[in-house]
Amino acid sequence: MKLFHAGLIAGLLTLPLAQPAAAAAHLTYVVYFGLLPALNVATTIDVGEGKYRLTTEVVPQPWISWALPWTAASEANGVLGDDGKITPEHYLSAGTWGVRKRQTVFEFNPDGSLKSGVEPPKPEEGREAVPEDMLKAVLDPVSAVIAMLEAAKARGPGCAPSLPIFDGRRRFEISAKRLPDAVLAPASYTAYAGPAIACQLHFKSLAGGYRDGERSRFWQTDKPGDERPPIDLWLAPLRAGETPMPVYVAGKSILGWVTAYVSSFSFD
Repeated sequence: MKLFHAGLIAGLLTLPLAQPAAAAAHLTYVVYFGLLPALNVATTIDVGEGKYRLTTEVVPQPWISWALPWTAASEANGVLGDDGKITPEHYLSAGTWGVRKRQTVFEFNPDGSLKSGVEPPKPEEGREAVPEDMLKAVLDPVSAVIAMLEAAKARGPGCAPSLPIFDGRRRFEISAKRLPDAVLAPASYTAYAGPAIACQLHFKSLAGGYRDGERSRFWQTDKPGDERPPIDLWLAPLRAGETPMPVYVAGKSILGWVTAYVSSFSFD
């Protein structure tokens, strides 16, 4: 089972800061499959002087590691303009599934175009190649989430417009729709309670899919023919004056709900 969207949820949870700030943020999240905690996510973000850099690590909980032998780590850095424009410079994603390993590295030109890191799909993967003209102006998945969070800052629209994303295999777009703001109730499994901005993320695949259709059905609903459902994201500042960060994420899969909550946070 390929947990692309589980990885994306983890990615959403590992990118919660996108503003010039002197302090580094350290956050942890727990991802639940149904009512069971399945993944631990830890991240450190350092943003300041018009730059962003982050590192993150995702590991399964001990009880499920035998059935979910998946780990992932990533790092990214780039330029954050005064107008909120994101220009990535470097992106690295490394993961394992049992004994199998995969690594993706991107380098970007100053204008934001890809300099390196694009490889043709392997025959055994059965994927379509992404046309070159669809790679001229793209964001890596990390930088795309930072762009989303910039939109949630004060006086911003609250949710990001359509974003062009390339993850090394797939070319897709994410668009966000603003939902009514919410007040999250206190709970033992989350470190945040209070008002939150709500966004609904919609995914549109453009290229790089499997020639025989999407192999993983994990993120489809239990109704035949349904499209991949959206992911709902709640954002809130964890300290006065800070950029809103992901505090709760929810998405529906064929096995039920996948949710994630911020479990702890600190600032240097």
